[in-house]
Amino acid sequence: MVTHSLSSTSNKGENIMATRGLYKFYSDTEQLENNRPNATIYRHWDNYLEGGGADLVEFLTTLRDSDFDNRFLDSSYLASKFVVYLAREFANDWNEEPLDFLSVGVVHNDDDWGAEYTYHIVSEIGVDNIPKVFVDSYNYDKTELSEAFKQEQEQEVL
Repeated sequence: MVTHSLSSTSNKGENIMATRGLYKFYSDTEQLENNRPNATIYRHWDNYLEGGGADLVEFLTTLRDSDFDNRFLDSSYLASKFVVYLAREFANDWNEEPLDFLSVGVVHNDDDWGAEYTYHIVSEIGVDNIPKVFVDSYNYDKTELSEAFKQEQEQEVL
């Protein structure tokens, strides 16, 4: 099992922390229950709900609202589309050097990446006509993402 450090060094030599996350793509809930994703994507930065969770919802709703094949029911292709989406977000200059990106990759499911958030995307249509999404973190145990957002909003009010 591979274990990775939770901190990185900026180009100024400062030690900075990352909120690491995994995005696991499943064909159905049975695969989810058995932790057997078809693809696992690692994202290094900003995986808390307001970052990675919101980006995931934006990605899925953008696909839902598009005119092309969204591949919602094909978890492997959906994961591939998500890698491209994240690569575009993290590329230094997408138009000139689209392959010049870090902070996202396809990883083995069994490795320990120090993820503070894990998003489970199931290729079954759920709320808002997008695939079902659940989140694991210190505060959530395979909680539906929409419910986790509601709980976060309630905490802000308190």
